[in-house]
Order: sequence, then structure tokens, then C-alpha cells
Amino acid sequence: MDDRLIDYLLRAGAVLLTVAGLIVVLVGYLGVRDHADIVLQLPYLMSGGLGGLALIGLGALLLIQYQMRLQARRHAEVTDQLEEWKETALAEVRNFLERAEIEIEVAPPATPVQTNSRRRSTVSLPG
Repeated sequence: MDDRLIDYLLRAGAVLLTVAGLIVVLVGYLGVRDHADIVLQLPYLMSGGLGGLALIGLGALLLIQYQMRLQARRHAEVTDQLEEWKETALAEVRNFLERAEIEIEVAPPATPVQTNSRRRSTVSLPG
């Protein structure tokens, strides 16, 4: 499938599930508000409240999946641009190094100065 079609389906699915979840929660609330007895409210709470929250959660998951696909696509684009930049920079460095002329002058080693004088130290002991 085409990436644009998948992206469209993910966004549409997220919107539809979220809207359906909100409608289910609203229907559950409308059913609960008419009954004062908690035993009669429980089915509306279970189907409307929990079912609606599940649908909203699934819609959020589809939206997260869509965002992850966008981020992966952007990451791939940036990686490709960096790879192109790296290849261009390496080519420029290679060209520079191939055209560069390096002159090296080797000087003879310096002769060390030898001293023949020896130092004497005297130690005097007390006593």
C-alpha cells in the first residue's frame, strides 16, 4: 500500500474510533442519569463508560502509530541527508589531499653537549 493511503487510513480510523468512543460514553451517561438505582446504572456504566474508554484508547493508539510513521520517515530523510553530506565532505577532503604538496625537511639530529666535570658533595657528620 501507498504510505499516503496508510497515513490517511490511520488518521481516519483514529478520528472515527475517538468520536465513536465519545458517543458511547455520552449514551452511557444519558442512560445512567435517568435511573436512581445503582443496579440499573451498572449496565450503562459497563457498556457505555468502559466501552467508550476502550474505543477512545484504540483511537489514541492509531494516532500514535501515525505519528511514529511520520517520525520514522523524517528520521530516514535526515539520515539520508547526513549520508550525502558525509560523502560530499569526504570527496572534498580526498581531492584536497590528492592535490596537496607536502614538503618535508629532515634536519640532522643535534649532538648532545657532553660535560666532563663531575660534582662532588661532601657530608659532614656531627661529632
